[in-house]
Amino acid sequence: MTVGDILKIILAFILPPLAVATQVGFTGAFWLNLPFWLVGICAKWLPMIGLLCVLYPIAIIHAIYIILARK
Repeated sequence: MTVGDILKIILAFILPPLAVATQVGFTGAFWLNLPFWLVGICAKWLPMIGLLCVLYPIAIIHAIYIILARK
């Protein structure tokens, strides 16, 4: 694990899609992570779909997986 990987993991906690994009570019993994993150963020302010807040941690886990698995 390099310093760059550690910085990407820190970035994954703040902006998961950006962390994925820095690792693999704008490929399928990025486009999979983006809706998880967007819906997870927006669900905090929409009480009708508040249960979808669980998608934000899923976006973080997915980003960390991509960073660690794809070298």
